[in-house]
Amino acid sequence: MRKHLTIGLSIAGILLAAIMFTSCGATYTASGTNVSKIDELALIEPHSIIFYYDNPKTGYSEASLTSASEELLTELITSTNYPFTDPVSADYGGEGAPIAKWIETFVDLESSDIKNLRVPKALTELIKSTNHRYGIVVHAHGFIQSNEAYDKAKMAELVGNVIRTIFDEPKRYTAGDQVGNALYTAVIDTQTNRVVYFNSVLSNADHPLSRRDVNNQLKSLLKKFH
Repeated sequence: MRKHLTIGLSIAGILLAAIMFTSCGATYTASGTNVSKIDELALIEPHSIIFYYDNPKTGYSEASLTSASEELLTELITSTNYPFTDPVSADYGGEGAPIAKWIETFVDLESSDIKNLRVPKALTELIKSTNHRYGIVVHAHGFIQSNEAYDKAKMAELVGNVIRTIFDEPKRYTAGDQVGNALYTAVIDTQTNRVVYFNSVLSNADHPLSRRDVNNQLKSLLKKFH
């Protein structure tokens, strides 16, 4: 089981966390690559990080929420007719830790970064062990705020905007939504040790453990493989 990662947050910090998926997501396809023509890809077990905010100053990655997200992703992906193998275990907490750390960088990638993104040797070796040239990884990065934390965030939004109105500041804070979920996927070519396809779907409106929400996100994320 994964250890909880605790991070301190100010009121402004939780407001930022609540709207962290409003920016445009990164997409990328390597020149000369048509991923829809790839017959079969080795599916690496989905990887997730789900943060839980129980008050405006503290958030942490919650192991049970993370595991539930990974199980949901695996179930939804494998129950659909994608050209993927059965899920291959990556042991993200053990020898697969470098793979997990690499996947977690997806959140900060710009499209221009992806063509130069080197793939960890552990991941290419894992894909090769399945006797496939290509592999695919799927990552979820979500958050859930408790009712108490969200109420306090909304109050901070109200107070902050009242102050800004008094001082005639044009910028406004927003508490955003109470939940959000971002999905990322990358296709790896083990011959070149590069990512040849990358896509992301970002949304503050989707719950990371809602079967309907996540399934809709996956349809957009993996539309090239339908």
